Amino acid sequence: MAATTLDSVRVAQTSGLHLAQKGNRYWACCPLHGEKTPSLCFFPDGKWHCFGCGKHGDAADLYAALRGVPLGEALQAVNGGTYRPKLKDGITATELKRRIDGWKGRLWAIACMLLHRANSIIDDPATSEDALWNAVDLKAKAIDFLNALECAQPAELVRWYLDRKNRQEGHDDGLQYRDSGI
Repeated sequence: MAATTLDSVRVAQTSGLHLAQKGNRYWACCPLHGEKTPSLCFFPDGKWHCFGCGKHGDAADLYAALRGVPLGEALQAVNGGTYRPKLKDGITATELKRRIDGWKGRLWAIACMLLHRANSIIDDPATSEDALWNAVDLKAKAIDFLNALECAQPAELVRWYLDRKNRQEGHDDGLQYRDSGI
């Protein structure tokens, strides 16, 4: 986070906290846990720490805690609406969504191809019994996979995508996602 450029004292003041300056620090009663003696300390570097409840952070963390909003919203509010979060490898959330949508589309196409192949084998009267049961199993797995993709919440897709990416970096090529049974 771009924490040191954000002013937690300004956030505290605009939130109605009464601040008392002692040296180069400001102190206030912590509204996060309720108290009579100030234990919420604001440091010159823009960080804050409550010695009563242990909560701490930067201006955005304080904004989020005081107003009960998500951190992303707090970052935008405190930083003038210009915050664009990036993931650890430097991509934005918009880029991650684009990548996940493409990945999901490729998985959908593969599952549809497998389903079509299974149906072709099942419909072929010359199919051996073993091949038939293998095709029935493949069809069930393809349908389950398509259902999982269709019903997956965005957070699940992000987990699956990042889990797959981490496994690839670790040279594990499996497509078994523990969360979904896929």
